[in-house]
Amino acid sequence: MSGQSQQATLMDLRTRAGLTRREVANALGITEKTIYVWETSDNPPKMTVSQVQKLLEILGCTLDELAIATRK
Repeated sequence: MSGQSQQATLMDLRTRAGLTRREVANALGITEKTIYVWETSDNPPKMTVSQVQKLLEILGCTLDELAIATRK
């Protein structure tokens, strides 16, 4: 199993949900730049519990998928 190469990134989850960075940022009450940093940084994003819950809802993904997508 090739593992890492087939794992979805945060950007993959967002685009799969058909959302722009701006839409995700607005839903979470944060800036579009923050979403960009989360998607491109080598560091995992720092999110509150409520942000994680909202992100799961708007991306339509599981906690496992989000955890894997944000692991660096």
